[in-house]
Amino acid sequence: MEQKLLFKYRGVQNFRFFTDIILRNRLYASQYVELNDPMEGQYYYNRGELDKSIQRKIKDDKGNLRLCSLSRKNDNELMWSHYSEGHRGVAIGLTIDRARYDVRPIQYTGLAYLTNGQIENDTPKEILSHKLNVWAYEEEERVFVSDKFYVDVQIRQVITGRAMSNQDYSFIRDVIDRINPSIEIIKAQSYM
Repeated sequence: MEQKLLFKYRGVQNFRFFTDIILRNRLYASQYVELNDPMEGQYYYNRGELDKSIQRKIKDDKGNLRLCSLSRKNDNELMWSHYSEGHRGVAIGLTIDRARYDVRPIQYTGLAYLTNGQIENDTPKEILSHKLNVWAYEEEERVFVSDKFYVDVQIRQVITGRAMSNQDYSFIRDVIDRINPSIEIIKAQSYM
């Protein structure tokens, strides 16, 4: 069964990071505090229901996790604008070994709500799998790791932004052809 592609929107101005993805088939996994949503990792609970030791454990466990954010969509205008340098970057289509990695779709139902009876080993991942509805346009799936800084992926395609210069496009095409010619290169204007 063919896996559906997930997409990583990236700029190419810091070409070293883009080249690392293509050359090493890996994506950087961030700590949740490095992400752009100020509500990331927050959760609700009733006052007095979670004692300080449980709150500390949850905070420590969240801090030990790293995650990589991907999208199920490759044609979202806001994603291109926010994460791909205003359509000058790329959307990298990839597959991931779901037997090896914990990959979870984001639930856009608001922040997680915890009670003392609900605390389990995967509670930090559950918290980090909830976001406010305002982010639903991202159609995000997250890959969680705790023992490494990178997530291994299989690059299948690179979609170049509509505002990418012809010079950048040619250079990226040449780099990909030399590193891995099996990666499909698509210009966004002919794709979307």
